[in-house]
Amino acid sequence: MSSAKDRLTSIMDELDKKKSQWEVSVVSPYVRSYDFAYNNYQNTLKAQVARDKMGAELLVFTAGVLSGSVLMAAFASSSLRVLAGRALLRTICNNNLNRTFDAVHAVTNNKAAMFALGSVLDKAKGIAGQHITAAVENFTVRTSGIQSQTSVNFLTRLQDFVNVSFIAVHEFVTGVRNDNSIKESDKLKLADMVEATPFWLPPRANRVDENKLAQQMELLFYMTSVLDSDTLVRHAPSIGNGIGGGIGEGIRSKERINQMPTAKDYPKESEPKIIRGATYEPGQRIEYDDLGSVVRARIDTLSRAVTGSPFYPQQSIGMRIAGNDPTGREQMVKAEHIISRLSAQTRPKQLSDVFMM
Repeated sequence: MSSAKDRLTSIMDELDKKKSQWEVSVVSPYVRSYDFAYNNYQNTLKAQVARDKMGAELLVFTAGVLSGSVLMAAFASSSLRVLAGRALLRTICNNNLNRTFDAVHAVTNNKAAMFALGSVLDKAKGIAGQHITAAVENFTVRTSGIQSQTSVNFLTRLQDFVNVSFIAVHEFVTGVRNDNSIKESDKLKLADMVEATPFWLPPRANRVDENKLAQQMELLFYMTSVLDSDTLVRHAPSIGNGIGGGIGEGIRSKERINQMPTAKDYPKESEPKIIRGATYEPGQRIEYDDLGSVVRARIDTLSRAVTGSPFYPQQSIGMRIAGNDPTGREQMVKAEHIISRLSAQTRPKQLSDVFMM
């Protein structure tokens, strides 16, 4: 029977292979899918010339919503600061990541280290707490570098994440192997724990259906655009704004809505109310950005491919030619539901799961 030291040495020898398997089986296919989806997204936007580009936020948002594995979920949790200026995206991403880590029964607060050490973070504290601390202290993920939406940027950041995870596991195993105060039987238990971590269990190659994943990613991009298109307008009648100096509408304020469409505190529309004389309490209505007919056509195409039905209601030829925008509350709620559905379909249920279609 091999000693615990031999077993731990054998694990260390295998770590490089595990790292490479994660890069080949998940990182590279995921980034290629992202690249294809983002290029299609950008080409459609250029044809429409109607939307601002979201930049690096989409990288982290995609990994947080379409995780598929603890690797992507942990990477997204380490990079949430990128979404600091996007309140709605951050809310969606946080909610989905919380559901993912709840599903895999992660009780540690250090979600970024879950890919590297998994349940070791909790179960091995009593035996090798100092080595967990040392491994986690060295688990530094660079999130302050240049951020861009390119696939090269995404690839290098994911590779960095896999590499720092490799360093963390290596640090832990080395520390345990060389610690003479830990009993032989406990070292064997710790070796078992390491061999149950996500890092140790990469999926087989060709697990990712890159075309299908790219379609889901691109649809996700557009659903974020839909959810980001609503504005709350506060308004009231204003004397002198109408024709001939009569009563017209006065806009009191406009602000983006950061609540989810199904949230209880999502704004409700209301009419202005007369307080006294010509003084009104402002009413409020919700207006939607027009994404443009080219973008809407692409959304419908993707929605049919991914969900089996179009996203927008059927319109007459005349309304389509006129460029009538059918976006309303129904589309907002539908976009939220599609994001939830895509996230649920790719959510790992165990630390070792990889759901990449």
